[in-house]
Amino acid sequence: MGDTKTTTTDLKRRLGYGLAFAALCAALVAVISIPSADAINAKVMGRTKQTPKPSCPSKGKNDPCSAIGSVTGYMTKADGKKHPFHVFKEGAIVAWAIDLSKPDKTERNVFATLFENETFGPHPSARISVLKAKGHHKYKLVKQSPALDLKRFLGRKQIFTLNKPLRVRKGQVVALTTPTWASDFAVPLSAQDNQWRASRKKGRCNTDKQHRGNITASRPQQKVGSIRRYDCLYTGARLLYWAYFVPKKKS
Repeated sequence: MGDTKTTTTDLKRRLGYGLAFAALCAALVAVISIPSADAINAKVMGRTKQTPKPSCPSKGKNDPCSAIGSVTGYMTKADGKKHPFHVFKEGAIVAWAIDLSKPDKTERNVFATLFENETFGPHPSARISVLKAKGHHKYKLVKQSPALDLKRFLGRKQIFTLNKPLRVRKGQVVALTTPTWASDFAVPLSAQDNQWRASRKKGRCNTDKQHRGNITASRPQQKVGSIRRYDCLYTGARLLYWAYFVPKKKS
């Protein structure tokens, strides 16, 4: 599982898991270190007064390495701010960003074993998705950005400008999708001030060592137009992603 000699029990102590689901797309994006001209003038969805650092590598049993895998999720509350990724007017998402920690080799191997797929293999990956609420915690996937290999961005915050902006409408939600895994997960945080909802059915939310089956059974929401349940509400953690929103110009 890795080059170092580590027992399964040790790995379970060191690693925490958050789950969600994903989909694939075929558009192109430009990877840049700073936003485009549009993004500079954009509203940053998900911005808060205080931003935690992502977990990993582990610094001991009281500071485990945690990541999310095979999930679409969105923050319902971040640093006490409600609905940070809800769209309140028509416009477009012109860029998105993610802050990734750099797990050590053994930790990366564990995440890869759990979440690797045919497209990205053992590498971390992500994209943003636009969801439309259908009631009773059901959401329709209406569009998405390309899914990207994030291996070379581990250890830093990266902004991705979209060559083709995602048009969004009032009432929609911008979520983060991880086809494999991503280390943009900050824990532990205030449970009251940090909450996120994931694309899993009721009864499949637990992610501790006694519910490993929920991890291996996780599957991404891959088809635009599909409807999935988002029954699982997690607290005390944050997905570190952002979306750059530009409102529609008045005619």
